[in-house]
Amino acid sequence: MAMVELSASRRRTAGTGACRKILVGGRVPGVVYGKRLETRSIEFDRKELEKFLVKALRGTVVVRMDIREGEESKEAYTVLKEVQKDPLTDRVIHVDFYEVAFGQKFRVDIPLRLKGKAAGIELGGILEQVVRTIEVECIPSKVPEFLELDVTPLGIGDSLKMEDIVFSEGVSPVDKDLSQTVVSVHAPRIEEVVTVAPEAGEEAAEGASVAEPEEPEPEK
Repeated sequence: MAMVELSASRRRTAGTGACRKILVGGRVPGVVYGKRLETRSIEFDRKELEKFLVKALRGTVVVRMDIREGEESKEAYTVLKEVQKDPLTDRVIHVDFYEVAFGQKFRVDIPLRLKGKAAGIELGGILEQVVRTIEVECIPSKVPEFLELDVTPLGIGDSLKMEDIVFSEGVSPVDKDLSQTVVSVHAPRIEEVVTVAPEAGEEAAEGASVAEPEEPEPEK
């Protein structure tokens, strides 16, 4: 499990205008929420948050968040749920975190990484990854940063299923149907060139266009 620390400040203002002021001031607004827990509006230092996101977006991490409110601070264990970015500048403008109870199971999406190079690719095969994240259930201390699957043995026509993924102790998939295909290698597609024969009328017209013009008959 990867666990990182992140500091936040409680904010009492909400709405588009308030968030815009926070962004102008070099900070980023966000919220932290959870099942049967209070939803809290918070804000982060932009540089600290962006440094955290570089690591968090590579895999799943549990965040030990220190939320300051005045002279007091409260600790919360959270996971990143959503990052909103400005479509023009691609800068982060809002983040959502989900709070979890440290000793209780919860559900979280874990990225699936493929390891190795499938043997079928050397023969022109095409690798297709059908599943990219897998929802698992576990306690926060058991959250894997990512799940890994070795595709090296896959030849053309071969595939791997959910049942081929090794889940660590204390981590179980939410979907119990383990027959679902996760990754496969397809044969290369061959494009068929179809030659369309010209119709009789088109052929006659084409022949007339290249024929020598007939000599006019002399007048009598």
